[in-house]
Amino acid sequence: MLVKDFITKEIPVLKSFDTGEYALALMDDFKLKHLPLLSEGIYRCLVSEKDLLAMADLTTIIGDPVLFAPSVQEDTHIHEVLALFTRYQLSLLPVVSEEGEYCGVVMRDRLIYILSELCNADTSGSVFVLEVMPHDYSMTDIARLVEANNAHILSLLSYTDKTTGRLNLIIKIDLEDASPVIWSFERFNYTVLYYFMEKGMVDDLLQQRVEELVRYMNI
Repeated sequence: MLVKDFITKEIPVLKSFDTGEYALALMDDFKLKHLPLLSEGIYRCLVSEKDLLAMADLTTIIGDPVLFAPSVQEDTHIHEVLALFTRYQLSLLPVVSEEGEYCGVVMRDRLIYILSELCNADTSGSVFVLEVMPHDYSMTDIARLVEANNAHILSLLSYTDKTTGRLNLIIKIDLEDASPVIWSFERFNYTVLYYFMEKGMVDDLLQQRVEELVRYMNI
């Protein structure tokens, strides 16, 4: 998914002759912490609320400070956009042409919607989290175990636990009751950290485990 798929031009821009007071009022109206500053249609920099509050006199003009100018182009992939938003704690990110002409912005709220689509958040199913060592991770093996239970992976996200160094895999599948899939992973010595299913299904799975424990204790 590329920037051109979710760019917006509805956000106001600043000019060098605008005052700090005016810029802060715009940010307050649009609930933003940043606004792009343009000069004759060319993107110059990103003005932050923090920069404005540091001005000695808010009634003076902003000028043309090129202090901080993050941007992306329309053919940039969403992964780079997410990295910039996270790295600089942005509320929006300007989009420019190869010549530096301002094209619009990517909004943080819009990114949340896009991520929801990419994760199939609204699709029926269940989610479980596996813990594996990085060198043991095999997408092929994981997909095979899921599909062996007549299920399909809708989304797979991963992150490394900084404390343990292990890889956590967040997997969403198209089964509302993931019990068979979870049992398969546990049978092959995968560590299932968490699972989230429809109400009642988790209780059934826990009940099965309790019954198995009781039978084991009675042997």
